[in-house]
Amino acid sequence: MCAERDPLDCHRCLLVARSLAGLGLKIGHILFDGSVEPHEATEQRLLKLDPMGDGSGDLFVTGQVERLAAAYGRRAQAVAYRVKAMAKGATPRKAKR
Repeated sequence: MCAERDPLDCHRCLLVARSLAGLGLKIGHILFDGSVEPHEATEQRLLKLDPMGDGSGDLFVTGQVERLAAAYGRRAQAVAYRVKAMAKGATPRKAKR
């Protein structure tokens, strides 16, 4: 799907691959060493890396599907791009064309 060092740091894995896998497509992620990790293996790593991947931190998350969805959400928040806040009174620069 992409060539990030770790697919779990990539928006394509967290957004696009998840949706494509949900449609039944077979997804593979190119790792830094050139090997390909199946998306199912990436999801298992996501659950292992997630601080609440076992569901113990949330009374309402009980099944595998719910735990995986919650882990995706937390990972996406962790790796999402963030816009730095502008200083008060500053105006944004116009994009060059």
